[in-house]
Amino acid sequence: MFTVRFLPCLPLFLTLLTGLLPLPSRASTETGPDRPAPLLSCVEPVWCDIAQQIGGPALRTRSLITSEGLDPHHLQPSPLMARQLAASDAVLLNGATYDDWAMKLLPASVKLFLAASQGDWQTGEDPHLFFDLPTVRNTARQIAVWVAGLRPQAQQDIDRRLALFEQQIDQIATRQQAIQQRDHGAPFAMTEPAGERLLLAAGLVMTDQSWARALMNESGLSPRDTAMLETALHEKTIRFLVSNPAISAPQASRMEDMARQSGIPVLAIGESLPTGQHWQDWLNGILTSLEQALYQTAPRNTPLPPHP
Repeated sequence: MFTVRFLPCLPLFLTLLTGLLPLPSRASTETGPDRPAPLLSCVEPVWCDIAQQIGGPALRTRSLITSEGLDPHHLQPSPLMARQLAASDAVLLNGATYDDWAMKLLPASVKLFLAASQGDWQTGEDPHLFFDLPTVRNTARQIAVWVAGLRPQAQQDIDRRLALFEQQIDQIATRQQAIQQRDHGAPFAMTEPAGERLLLAAGLVMTDQSWARALMNESGLSPRDTAMLETALHEKTIRFLVSNPAISAPQASRMEDMARQSGIPVLAIGESLPTGQHWQDWLNGILTSLEQALYQTAPRNTPLPPHP
């Protein structure tokens, strides 16, 4: 679901409007103790959460999306969003076609951080890069260098925050490795590939990539791929099905109903950071649900995985 339906002149209109409307004063990047902390804006709250954990008091963050469950793929930018981006010292975007529309609204004076440039994303792959640990780690390091450069007096605190965050990334990676040792090659299917990177890194095998990508891209579902997924659900040849709560599509709902009728666990993985959680809390919760689904469909006498 990458398509963002703009009016033909919308980016130009918003750019012009940005210049016409009064902007709030941009955060100063000087290092004086009385100067406000630099302001970093994101489209998705999850990226601002990651950045804020690294910057702490030395950084201010602001997300354009304020409602949980809103799909950035189809977000229609407003003049207010254009003004907010222009009033920032820096902007952190996911990229990978997920929120690329925001790049069209950035003046040259705003520094751009692009998570897609910090990993191995290729065109056509799952764009939800906040589920990819190496990309998150590299992006966090990049933010740490930038903030420390603007606030050298906060260097020690930023280094400490980054070290703690990387420890938490390592803990998630350790859980992935444990799942890989217990359930390497376990087959699963998805109605839309949010969270795909997290699961593949745990050694699991996605059986319906072309079907899920076609639903995500709205490119038309192949009857052959649909039949193969239906057969997998009917014959229980997959261990679980992943659904994205942000997606409202009758084809996806039908597959979820078939999975439940067959007694196959349906694991919900959305693309919005749940309210009140940090990024690492969110991913650890997903992994706990994943472990439970794998345990439920494992051969008898399989021990329950330890809780982190």
